[in-house]
Amino acid sequence: MKNTAKSQIRNLFLTSVACIGLTASPMLYAQEILPVPAKPRADQAAPAAPATIDPGSLGSLALVNEGARLLAAGETGEAEAILGRAVVENPESPEAMYNFGLALGFNNKFAEAINAHLKAVELKAQFPEAYLALGNMYLALDENEQALSAFEQAHTLAHNEHVRRSALFNKGTVLSKLERFLEAEMALSECLAVDPTDTAPAFALANMHMRQGNYEMALGWLDSVSSDYQLETSFLRCRLQLKLKDREAASKAYDEASRVLQEAKTLDQEHRIELTRALEEMAKELGELK
Repeated sequence: MKNTAKSQIRNLFLTSVACIGLTASPMLYAQEILPVPAKPRADQAAPAAPATIDPGSLGSLALVNEGARLLAAGETGEAEAILGRAVVENPESPEAMYNFGLALGFNNKFAEAINAHLKAVELKAQFPEAYLALGNMYLALDENEQALSAFEQAHTLAHNEHVRRSALFNKGTVLSKLERFLEAEMALSECLAVDPTDTAPAFALANMHMRQGNYEMALGWLDSVSSDYQLETSFLRCRLQLKLKDREAASKAYDEASRVLQEAKTLDQEHRIELTRALEEMAKELGELK
């Protein structure tokens, strides 16, 4: 769960226009959704997996589970092909439809993914993961009201902490996009209360308050963010101090951001270039402060 939280906060950071002026797919706003394996009937034993899987020899149940495994491994192209076969062989399987929708969404086929998730919840009304995924697809297409409705349904039906937290976080994200800031703060604060060790909501709240011009409040929320996210918090802290025109504090935050970026050895090259550009822009602003 720790790695998931780190991915969430970094994705939010890298898609935040207010923070560093970047643009990226809205899909990156949403918290993680997970593949759901199908289960055999109570009177049907699950077959043992062969050492080397031949998709051509798998039945629809095994196809769903193999597709879920591939999704979890990040092999989305192969997963889409296998799950496409699963929904043809068993079009009444909600798990097949859901996982097929995930694969389509991960492969940027958002409209097709929406249709698959709508079919999944038609087949299985109590399917919070499918509503969560449906909301993510709507969010990717900037259809925010539909996304909000789906996330609210996911939260209502949530049967475990992961789905509940993800639904709350994503609901807060959409409400913030819709500039319904008070409601967004309530959702994100509730998300943080469910699991205080995951401070991605605190970062989202800091970013949201920056957008509103509440720079001191944003700094307060930023102080709640885990030290695991030094790269993200150092950049946002520098931006906030620049907004407050506090040259001494901004200079200190700039030095920290520079140091943390230099020490971030695992950062991919594209993001490093983007953050270096953002750092250069902040250096220019810092030079203009008296």
